[in-house]
Amino acid sequence: MTGARRSAGGVAADDSIHIRNALVWPAWDAEPIRNGAILISGGRIEKVGRFTARAAVELDAGGALAMPGFIHAHVHLCQTLFRGLAEDRPLPRWLRERIWPLEAAHDDESLAVSARLACAEMIRGGTTGFASMETVRGTGATLAAVAEVKLPGLVGHCLMDETGGYRTLSVPLDDALAECDVLMEHARAHPWLDLAVAPRFALSCSRGNLIEAARYARSRGLRLHTHASEQPDEVEWVRRRIGMDNVEYLHVCGISGPDVILAHCVQCGPAEQALLAQTGSHVAHCPSSNFKLGAGIAPIPEMLAAGVRVALGADAAPCNNRLDMFAEMRLAGLMQSARRGPGVLAARAIVRMATEGGAAALGWGEVAGRIEEGRRADVILVELEDPSVLPDDDPASAVVYAAHPGAVAVTIAAGRILYENGEFTTLDIERLRADAAVQRQRLLRRAGLA
Repeated sequence: MTGARRSAGGVAADDSIHIRNALVWPAWDAEPIRNGAILISGGRIEKVGRFTARAAVELDAGGALAMPGFIHAHVHLCQTLFRGLAEDRPLPRWLRERIWPLEAAHDDESLAVSARLACAEMIRGGTTGFASMETVRGTGATLAAVAEVKLPGLVGHCLMDETGGYRTLSVPLDDALAECDVLMEHARAHPWLDLAVAPRFALSCSRGNLIEAARYARSRGLRLHTHASEQPDEVEWVRRRIGMDNVEYLHVCGISGPDVILAHCVQCGPAEQALLAQTGSHVAHCPSSNFKLGAGIAPIPEMLAAGVRVALGADAAPCNNRLDMFAEMRLAGLMQSARRGPGVLAARAIVRMATEGGAAALGWGEVAGRIEEGRRADVILVELEDPSVLPDDDPASAVVYAAHPGAVAVTIAAGRILYENGEFTTLDIERLRADAAVQRQRLLRRAGLA
């Protein structure tokens, strides 16, 4: 970022930060403020507008765009080490031949490195919060790694039982929920971290276990995170086995409502869209993953018109292969233009999904997703002078269709600078590169794939 300056040393969450000389875009539905400023104190936004101030940390934005950070509403941190290992397979084979054997082969070291690698990629690309679905064991190692990195989020503990037909990842529900008790206390010991209960999908858990998982989550104030209606085959399997559509079945089991994130929902017709809207459930749209695994194109304009709450996610490294919200925003717009014509999904609506929509999905609707006084200080600076962005007078168009992670100059999450001008403040990136290479080879050997 041109002309960026800050005080020497690390920046704690309680340090005050003054961002000046910025094009401040407070939210998707607001107009940008030229030569604007943001004052951050105690991890929250204290002031927004045109003003001068003193702070422990001074950031000269040099005209860069200051906007809310992105929130990944669906990601698998544990799968980042699997990048490139499951190519050219449809979803059932993708899971059984690669993803599940690799998840079963994880240990605490590989899980921690996988989580750090995912966090590094997301932070560099302007992500300031996430909702993940991990695997059935070792989630404590993931939580500990995320806590060290200081990236806010919901870490989902995955549930699978014998119904899923993959014995190695089958965990009795009582054991899984006992683990959730421990994980919840661990997560809540850290600011802006929490646990989510994450049944993998409708066919991975028995009906009774889905119902009990929903009861458990609500009794403890935890959110629910699952996959739904991703592939035509999945929808048909649920209809044959259960006699209902996927979203309808999850609703009957208690997995619907404002505290629920349903990833994908590609194969949702009007009746299920109406049910999603009626219950206030959140859909995590994952465009790149849907294309790569051949799932199709989710009817996002129809969902929005029906009143469905939609957020945006990248899914995971082996089915994307990038955790890049710029790519997801761009593809979200392009795929609907190809499907229904240009303009059917406006750039500002896409930015809303990537920011405010994600905040709402994670239960942060009143504290994140917008740059407003009193809200959590999740702010990114995007360099609009990048040759790939110039010239563009509309910040929504620039962010959705032109910008990329390399244009992110600064990522601030919960008032802490996590990334600035190519440098991470809570990660040793050189050590991470070395650890990722070592842990990937060990993981492949344990999984019998080396």
